[in-house]
Order: sequence, then structure tokens, then C-alpha cells
Amino acid sequence: MMHEHVTHAPTASPGADPAPAAAGPAPQPSPHAHAVAALADDVAHHFTSRGHQYEAAKLGMWLFLGTEFLLFGGLFCLYAVLRYNHPGLFTWASEYLSTTLGAINTVVLIVSSLTMALAVRAAQLGHRPLLIVMLLLTIGCGGGFMGIKYIEYSDKFAKRLIPGRAFYVAPVTPPAATAPEDEAFAAAAPPPSVPVGDATKGRSLWMATCMGCHGDQGQGIPGQGFDLRGSEFVSSKSDAELVNFIRQGRMPFDPASRTKIQMPARGGNPMLKDGDLLDIVAFIRTLPAAPAVAAGGGDGDPAAAVEVTGLDAAGAAPMPLPRASAPRAPSGPSGIVADWPGASGPAAPAHVFVDPRSDPARPPNAHLFFGVYFLMTGLHGVHVVAGMIAIGVLTIGSVAGRYGARSFTHIELVGLYWHVVDLIWIFLFPLLYLIH
Repeated sequence: MMHEHVTHAPTASPGADPAPAAAGPAPQPSPHAHAVAALADDVAHHFTSRGHQYEAAKLGMWLFLGTEFLLFGGLFCLYAVLRYNHPGLFTWASEYLSTTLGAINTVVLIVSSLTMALAVRAAQLGHRPLLIVMLLLTIGCGGGFMGIKYIEYSDKFAKRLIPGRAFYVAPVTPPAATAPEDEAFAAAAPPPSVPVGDATKGRSLWMATCMGCHGDQGQGIPGQGFDLRGSEFVSSKSDAELVNFIRQGRMPFDPASRTKIQMPARGGNPMLKDGDLLDIVAFIRTLPAAPAVAAGGGDGDPAAAVEVTGLDAAGAAPMPLPRASAPRAPSGPSGIVADWPGASGPAAPAHVFVDPRSDPARPPNAHLFFGVYFLMTGLHGVHVVAGMIAIGVLTIGSVAGRYGARSFTHIELVGLYWHVVDLIWIFLFPLLYLIH
């Protein structure tokens, strides 16, 4: 019987080395391998891969943006509390903001978000010229936004629509030039021994702090404060004693209190200094005497009659007036317009500026709104400037070729920051400018 001779190829054992490959040209690495090798050069030593580094960087940026949300979230809570407690104040004060300029700034930031998104896309695709152009346009939009804010802020400071007690002080005019002999006489004259307040400044402070309880002319408000016109208490005290009394206030359980309502220290405005209180006292001393009350009206003090009997001078029960109520906001002006003298007579046209210091409809503590306005918009402006600086650094790096399809993480992270800054303004614009 014939058997065919079959030759079997030798097989390698599991532990043996593989047979050497046939001699030939070495395989060339693919373009993708070159890109991977180039990307690996940018990976920090504590990351396992470029993807790991990218995700970690993005997570870090979101954590930072979370702190920004917390910061502005606290300011939004402050805004909500103040607006809830002073609704009339915010309605009145927002009329002094320029809705037109605020709307233009909103459009500018929306366009800047678009250009920043296009810059990120251009970096991802490796289009360096387009990347540089989009970054420059974004910086230009940021500069335009800050330029418009400069116009707004300059107008507010010129009209003294500013936070703090400086809101109630009229602009100081420079003193007139005096002759040398007048200056020598003034220098030789002894200083006054007792300081005297400024009744004009005192009236502005009175309208901002004391009017809510004592009326605009010191006539008193039933259930809140007594009539101070011709008050024996005021006439029997010196200026220093009255300043000390207003500084300390009076508690409702004080035996000397007739209203049994707390009189807060410094009239409830802790920003008032002793000099301001002295100005208020000077204004109180200029109040005219109260008009005579008809027979049977009491001891000549209508407020006292209300306190004792619960009735006003005409014998009718007084209408309760909540302490936090504010006058109804006028249909007043809006934005940056010409000055209005605020003189008596017909109402000012809707397109002219009404000086808040002479506006009879101005609610108390009007400076609070402008404090919130400058705090929120100013902090937002700081973030806009910081974003412009970061984008400027990216622009310089893009011109040098450091950013492109192989490295765009920094551009994307700054883009996230810029979008959040724009988003915050989207909330600020209606909350401050569109109050009706």
C-alpha cells in the first residue's frame, strides 16, 4: 500500500520566539501617528493622555465658573431683597438709566459671543487667519461695551446719581476769587467757637432720611413722627444736644417717648456723619411755625392731638401710612438728556432730566438703587476687562502659532468664561433697565 509523503510546516511552540520576518522595506508611520506623536508632546506628565488632560482642564474651568455663579448669585439675592422691600424706589430710579445704551450693550455682547464661538471653531479646524480675526473682533466688542459703560458712568457721576450719601449733596461750585486784603482779614478772624450746619445740605439729607416720618416740611406724619414746626423741644435744645439726640435715637420703651415707636439712631441711616446731622438740625431750625389749629383742636400741635386722641385736627381718624411705602414713581425722564432745573410750575417734559434732589416724588433712600447698580455693573465690567486681557493673550499666541488644530484647549476654556460673562449681562439688563 502506497502512502503519500506529506511535509508539514514547522510550528512554533508557545514559548518560542517568533520567526524573523522576511527582509524588506520598513513600514512608514501614518499621518495620524505623526499627529498623535505631536499631541503627546503637549501632554503634562501627570496625565495619561491628551484626552485626560483636556477633560481635566474643562472640569477645572467649570468649577471656576461655579464660583462666579455663586458670587453673582449673592448679588442677585441682594437685589431681590432690596427690590421686594423698596418696589417704588427701583421703579423711580430706573427711569434715570438709559435703556437705549443698555440695549446696545446687550447686542454688542451677543455679537461678541458669536465671534468667540467662531474663534473656537476656527482653532479646532486649524484656520489660523480666521482664528486671529475672530479673536480681534471679540476684543473689539468688549472694548465697545466698556466704552458705552464709560459714557453711562460719566453721566451718572456728572449728575451725582451715585451710591452713598454723596447722592444727596449738590455739586460743589468753586469759591469766587477774593482780594488779598480779604484773604488777610479772613485769616486774622478767629474761627467760630460753635460749628453751624448748612441748612441747604440739611434739606437734601432731610428729604432722603427724615421725610418718611416727619413729612417734607416737618409737619409730621400720624403714627410715625411729630410736627417739628415751632417745636418747644427743638427750641429748648442746643445744636450739639439735638445732634446727640439724633445720633443716639430713642427706644419705644423710653419714658420720654410719646409715640412709643422706635426712633432709630441717625434716623435709620448709619451713613450720616455728625456733620450731616448738624446740617439737618440747621434745616429743622428754618422750619416755619405750624399754622394755628381751630378751637377744640388741642394744644396747638396737630400731631400731639393725633397722638393723644387718635384723631386728626378735623376730628377724623388718620389714614394709616405704612413706614415702607414710597410715593408713586413719576412718568419721568429716561437716560442721558439735558438738565432740568426742577423749578416749580408745569411738570417737566418726558424727554428732559429731572434733578432727583428737587424731585418731590423721590422716595427715601434713593441712593440704594444706584449702590446696587454700580456694584453689579461695575463687577461685571471688571470681568469683561479680565476676559479681554485673556483673549488678547490668546491672540498673541495664535499669531505665534501656538494655537490651532493641535492645541485649542485654552481658547475653548476662555470662550466658556466669555459666554458666562455675556450671560450675566443678559440678566442684568432687564433687572436694572427694564423696570416698569
